[in-house]
Amino acid sequence: MSGGENGARFVIDGREPKEVMFPESVEQAAGMLYTAAEHQRAVSPVGIGAFLHIGGLPRRYDLALCLQRMNRVLDYQPTDMTVSVEAGIPLAGLQQVLEEQNQWLPIDPPWPERVTVGGLIAMNLSGPSRLSQGTIRDFLIGIKVIRADGTVIKSGGRVVKNVAGYDLAKLYCGSFGTLGVIAEATFKIRPRPEAQTVVSFLFPSAEQAMAVVLGVLGTELQPTLLELANSAVGGGQRSDRSSYQLFIGFSGSAEEITYQHGRLQEIAGTSAEKHPTLSEAIRDFPVSGEAALRCKVNLLPSQIAAFCKAVEEEALVRDLSVEIVAHAGNGILYCRLPQRDNPPQEKLLSFVDWIRILAKKLGGSVVIEAIDPALKDRVDVWGHVGSSFPLMKRLKETLDPQGMLNPGRFVGGI
Repeated sequence: MSGGENGARFVIDGREPKEVMFPESVEQAAGMLYTAAEHQRAVSPVGIGAFLHIGGLPRRYDLALCLQRMNRVLDYQPTDMTVSVEAGIPLAGLQQVLEEQNQWLPIDPPWPERVTVGGLIAMNLSGPSRLSQGTIRDFLIGIKVIRADGTVIKSGGRVVKNVAGYDLAKLYCGSFGTLGVIAEATFKIRPRPEAQTVVSFLFPSAEQAMAVVLGVLGTELQPTLLELANSAVGGGQRSDRSSYQLFIGFSGSAEEITYQHGRLQEIAGTSAEKHPTLSEAIRDFPVSGEAALRCKVNLLPSQIAAFCKAVEEEALVRDLSVEIVAHAGNGILYCRLPQRDNPPQEKLLSFVDWIRILAKKLGGSVVIEAIDPALKDRVDVWGHVGSSFPLMKRLKETLDPQGMLNPGRFVGGI
């Protein structure tokens, strides 16, 4: 199928694929990759297309291989608590099936209705519940992948405990579609909690909010999530006095939640506002909203307050609005500059340099997840790769010797 309207759906940084293919089975997808390899065509695996803004500029983009028609539940064993699915099923659709048995895959990335299982694995997406539940790596027990030459390989199986050996499935978590096309996946799943609740506190500063976070992490409490957001997320304007809202979630029996809520208020020393669930605005913050710049920062939780304070002060000096949401319990922080401010390109690049210096000073790192594509050849969106890059490069050369899968999109231009 040629590009046309479908091609426009899968534009990557202003570049449209010459052709879009929609396989309906593993065999069809493998055949398409085999033909692409014969003609040395560059292929980008895609799902619904919601996260294509993340990553480096594609060096070539001939074919978008869209797996959204491969969206079946292949095998669901509620008693064994495992499920096997095709990679094109949206996470929300899978959760709906599992909910009928009061079960779920405990992963809550942004836009669950728009992220497919293949994209979830390839990009190693997670959300607020990562604090208590872990990442997709922790639940993936089997995988079927199509290599660049059309060869189909399998790893793992449909039982939670498999034989000892190298867990090939984990290799594809976070591989960004550069090592193979994920076709099927098998997960272990969990019962849905009996009850869950979210409470929030308002603090005048990130320091005070993070003092509560660190206090909670040092107690017997077991929060499911700890989310920190500055006032700008709620539509606030530039201010030299930004407040912070801290969201803390609990799940379990009603008695467990009541105890933890009471204990939490003792630690916080102030009353909390109750919410039935965490708002979608906070969950979806990493990808929602028109942003001139969107960064993902990895820090120690103990450095979040210092980072927030420095960023807000610098943004004020530069006459910028900055919106911040952090997974406060594990040190993953997202900040964005709204598109409405329309900052000049040089101002954006200068801020990127500054924020990277700050993160490095605090022992962290920065990934640029959204910026004007015209600037991507002037900024390394992934930042410093580190000592693991030679191994990553050898894996790429071994599994995709022609460099045809997502060329240029991953770290180091892989």
